[in-house]
Amino acid sequence: MRRFVLLVFACFALIVAPVFAQSEPPEELFVTILVNGLVDESWHYQTLFRFVELSGTTASPAVVVQIDPYDNSGKPINHDSLFCPPAIPLDPLQLSLPGLGSVHLGTKGFIQPYEPKPGVFDGWARVTVTGPGKILGTAEILQVSGVPVGCPPVICLRPSGIYNSDAVVYLVKAAKAFRAPAVISPYRHTAFSVVNPSKTETAHVCLQLYQTEGTLLAQSEITSIPPLQRRSFFAREWTALDAPQNSPFKDSFYGSARIFSDVPIAVGALQILLPEGKLVTAVVTPEL
Repeated sequence: MRRFVLLVFACFALIVAPVFAQSEPPEELFVTILVNGLVDESWHYQTLFRFVELSGTTASPAVVVQIDPYDNSGKPINHDSLFCPPAIPLDPLQLSLPGLGSVHLGTKGFIQPYEPKPGVFDGWARVTVTGPGKILGTAEILQVSGVPVGCPPVICLRPSGIYNSDAVVYLVKAAKAFRAPAVISPYRHTAFSVVNPSKTETAHVCLQLYQTEGTLLAQSEITSIPPLQRRSFFAREWTALDAPQNSPFKDSFYGSARIFSDVPIAVGALQILLPEGKLVTAVVTPEL
C-alpha cells in the first residue's frame, strides 16, 4: 500500500486556505487534488465535493458551479466516468445552488470503463462560479477500505472504521506565489501539487525551503509546466535535499516553503504520514 500511496501522492493537492468566491463576474477556482478509483478489493479512493451558498437570504438568485476535471497531462475528463448521479445527465457538469442552498457531490470510487477492475484516476479540476452570491467549496479526499458501496449520502452513513484517512482541501484562486508550512521527517513528509491552469502559457515554477528563523535552506531548479498540466513533488525530492552536499539537512526539517511562478498557478499540498501513506490536510495560501 505504501508504494502505491507514495506514487500517487507524490503528485499532490489539495492543500490550501479557504476561499470565499464572490462570483460576479464568473470566477475560476481550482482543486489541485482529485483522486478516484479502486486500488484493489481491499481499498479505494473517493473525493467528495461540497458547495454552500453564503448570501444569507433565500431570495438570492441561484449560483451556478461548473466542474471541469482534467488528468495530469491536461486532458479533459468525461465527468460521467468519475461522478455519481445526478451528474451523469449533465454536460458540462453544472450545479445550481439557490440562496442558502448546498450541494454534495461525490465520485464513484471506481472509474467507469474499469468497473469492477482496479484503476485510479489522479488529476485536478477547474471550478467556474457564476452568479451574484458567494460560495464556500471543499473537496474531501478519502481512503476507504473495501470496494465502493455508494455515493453521498451513503458515504456519510458508513462507520468510521472503514476510513483509512481523509484530507479536506479548499478551492484556491490562481496566483504567482504561495506559502506553506513544510515538514520532512522519517514519518511525515509534505508533498506539493502545482497546476498550470492556463490554456496557452507555460509556467516556470520554483520551490524554496526556509528554516524556522527565515533563512533560505534550499531552492529547486526551475520546473516548466505546460498549459493545463500538473506537476507534483515531495519537498525533499524537489529541492534535491538527498544530495550529499546538503548534509546540514540531516534527518528532519521543520520550516516553510515558498512556491512561485512567472504566470498564475494553483498550488496545493498534503502531509503524507509514513509508512502507511495516510493523508493529512496541509494549508497553502497565496503570498500577500
